[in-house]
Amino acid sequence: MTVTDNNKNAIRVALILSELSPGGMERVVVHLANGLVARGIETMVVCLQNAGEFSTLLDKRVRFEALASVTAMDIMAVWRMRNVLRSFGPTVINIHDYTSTPYLVAGNWIGQRKPIVFTAHGELYEGFDHLRGRMRFFSKGFSHLTGVSAAIVECHKRFLEWSGSSSVIRNGVPAMQLDKAAGCAVRDELGLADGEFFFLSIGNPRTEKAFEDLIDAVALLREQLGSERPFRVAIAGALNDSDYCRDLARRLDERGVGDCCTFIGFRQDTAALYAAADAFVLSSRSEGLPMVILEAMMAGLPVVATKVGGIPDAVGERALLVDAAQPAQLAAAMARLMREPSLAETLGSTGKVHVEGTFGVERMVDDYVWWYAGIGKSDKDEVMKK
Repeated sequence: MTVTDNNKNAIRVALILSELSPGGMERVVVHLANGLVARGIETMVVCLQNAGEFSTLLDKRVRFEALASVTAMDIMAVWRMRNVLRSFGPTVINIHDYTSTPYLVAGNWIGQRKPIVFTAHGELYEGFDHLRGRMRFFSKGFSHLTGVSAAIVECHKRFLEWSGSSSVIRNGVPAMQLDKAAGCAVRDELGLADGEFFFLSIGNPRTEKAFEDLIDAVALLREQLGSERPFRVAIAGALNDSDYCRDLARRLDERGVGDCCTFIGFRQDTAALYAAADAFVLSSRSEGLPMVILEAMMAGLPVVATKVGGIPDAVGERALLVDAAQPAQLAAAMARLMREPSLAETLGSTGKVHVEGTFGVERMVDDYVWWYAGIGKSDKDEVMKK
């Protein structure tokens, strides 16, 4: 698909989300913003709340604004959103979460009324039912809906009762050069012995990530392996004071696996973690198209993951897929990778080739630019030609 230089150069894109805190959706926004400015497209990122740790990853050419709205029903945030957008003057606005939607749509209605593209990143796992009426009302301000997989698009179309145009734009990840020395440093930091098999998992501890299933799988795996081979599971995610995180800490103690399954907190050095790991494991009960799986495959790691969201369609037979909420299946797949090194090597190599060819960040940015160039134009069919 192509976009003429004249159309591309005329685009000014505002990307909206709650906060650039650690997460897959936030990482997509960073890659997208940086990819847009690399093409000479004026780009601004607006966070409704605070900046977040990932704001430091933005290219210096990306304009950035955090509105510091941290209270519910913040009417003044609508006005601040309107003023920021009017000052920047986007030709298209791309919003990436529901939290920011009422503020953006209202601010756009009383402002310049630019076309809005809503991008859905995940399934609606829990806590969304009471928002249905409100979000259906504000979705009237959208011009187009995109999702990271066909399943995600259909999920949000049902939720919003959306009958307008929609499309799938899959996530993309940049090429990754692994530093073996950095990987060795991580293994030393974690106290891994030579030959100890290292499973990596990455994610914020939330209910949809189902880390309790991973903990149960670790207990089963230890039972199955006995003294056959030592292994370690490290979860790059920070436990907090939530009920869910307290339950996870209690489960680690109850299962007696705290010595081989640990939460290592939020990490910026994900490339070093991938370099240190022997395999990647994802236990989620709900996902869109998780960036961590694509990154792990780009790093050449074999992957064990649950069959949720857009994962099966994205990876096919290039990963070991199991049913969600089935720790026994998760443990069996993890054991298989440990016992069959040739399988692990094949999955790692074929997965890397697949992600490089299908999920590169350049392709993702191209797809968004194609839509931005034509969205809201009366002669859309003529502007957007493959």
